[in-house]
Amino acid sequence: MKTIFELIRIYTSSKARYPLRKTRTYDLGLFSTLAKAETQMRKDVNECQEYEQERLKDIAEDEESRNDEKRFGHEIVLAYKITEYELDMEIYNSTQSVRTYTADGQPNDECLLDTACERHFKGRTPDQIRFQPGDIVEVITEWRAELCVVGHAQPTTEDYANYRKRCWEECRKDCSKPPCCDKSIDYKEEYCRFHWDYSDDGYLTYSLGEGDTHFHPESPLVFRPTKPVSKALREKLRAKLEEMKRLHEP
Repeated sequence: MKTIFELIRIYTSSKARYPLRKTRTYDLGLFSTLAKAETQMRKDVNECQEYEQERLKDIAEDEESRNDEKRFGHEIVLAYKITEYELDMEIYNSTQSVRTYTADGQPNDECLLDTACERHFKGRTPDQIRFQPGDIVEVITEWRAELCVVGHAQPTTEDYANYRKRCWEECRKDCSKPPCCDKSIDYKEEYCRFHWDYSDDGYLTYSLGEGDTHFHPESPLVFRPTKPVSKALREKLRAKLEEMKRLHEP
């Protein structure tokens, strides 16, 4: 299988404010290997840091630069994203892996799929789960960066094993009824068709807004907040979590 790696930089304007900031992307290229994509990312990180030093020097020394910055702001790098695509496939089915990195090029997270088993998601171990319910996070995509509070973390490997067990028990019940009760067939648990995929490797999060403003971002899109979060915003987000808990109580 041949794949290609797309590298993008995700950024926003310094004029944008929490809790929701519009983002834009800059395409940094397509690469034949992950190592080459990461090399280019590190090069871009260095260039952006050098640009930032020049910007700070300019506004410190030049009044016109200070005035322009007050009026127009400047760009802030939020994250990098590397997506691996299978070649000669329709784009919807071609994504093989997703990795994200912080603004300084440090790994953030990646999708965890068993590529040897038809790209199934089999849950995460406790050390692979970075955030817990109540944590304040920032969900960063190509279009927006939004402060959220975690309502539920990703399912664990134990959750996956229990899910498979329940599905297999249901399968066995169904196969004990006509017309699929052929005693000559050796039914095995690995025949069970029910699995998780990349969409199950995500968090439940709540954002500020009216109503049940929840969504399920994939794990690589969830970051620690990229700048300090005020006490007032933290309290609002945690109040939102408590509100949603009451709303969904049985």
